[in-house]
Amino acid sequence: MARLRSVLTRAGLLAKPRDVLVTGLPRSGTTLTCHLLQKLPDTVALHEPMASRKFSSERTAGEMCGDVERFLRRQRESIAERGVAMSKHAEGKVPDNPVGTQRNEEGKRTNDGMDRGEIAIDKKLPRDFMLVVKHNSSFTALLHLLATRFEVFAVMRNPFGVLGSWNSISLEVGRGHVPAAERVDAQLAKDLAAIPDVVDRQLRILDWFYGRYRDLLPAERVIKYEDVVATRGKRLAVINPLAASLDEPLESRNKNKLYDGEAMKAIGERLLASDGAYWHFYPRESVAALLRG
Repeated sequence: MARLRSVLTRAGLLAKPRDVLVTGLPRSGTTLTCHLLQKLPDTVALHEPMASRKFSSERTAGEMCGDVERFLRRQRESIAERGVAMSKHAEGKVPDNPVGTQRNEEGKRTNDGMDRGEIAIDKKLPRDFMLVVKHNSSFTALLHLLATRFEVFAVMRNPFGVLGSWNSISLEVGRGHVPAAERVDAQLAKDLAAIPDVVDRQLRILDWFYGRYRDLLPAERVIKYEDVVATRGKRLAVINPLAASLDEPLESRNKNKLYDGEAMKAIGERLLASDGAYWHFYPRESVAALLRG
């Protein structure tokens, strides 16, 4: 990998420090993306390190984008001076999946093993290292601002797999709400408050996320989870060319035995009968095939 980096540097593909923002739907593979990028010798990828409550419709665009810029700068300084950075983590590492198999009293999977704090950056980084910061809902809500000031990529996943995960976890999105996005997007909050049914709220949330990526990002900045899995991580070379050397044993979880099969059959039928921006990226047949499988 060091040799590949040398070749790319000489070719001018890796010359300046790069700050990259990653966003995506909750449970779409964004944490896996950070986990894989963190394996690269010139990259630090941080999982939801910022306090999302700072992002709010009560603050100006300049204030919120300024917070992101300052955070990136301070993390670079912290890494250079103290060898640590802020991130959500499991035992000091960015995991491939923040939600485990453990379940609460309601039978929902939890992320109880996750903490937020400083993690050690224990690899020798080049001066021009890449810094990646990932937030799902907050960055998507601010995408119309961030995409004009930063290099932003979005990760998405088949909507059936996303819904399967949402309905198996104890997080707010499993109840049809995304507080971090609703704090920024007042219209989304109003829409969700007016929808009594959980699955209908989830379908509205899906439409909102996919619609933001369709309308605000060029196609080359959108990464599908299925492509990351199929290429064993190489698809992430669109973010960092060194990812072309990844060869990780990855397996799709779009049909996961941890999901409730009967419940997902009913939810899948409702998804197929709905209209939403997700069909811009995934054909209905891709959902129908998961239902059949």
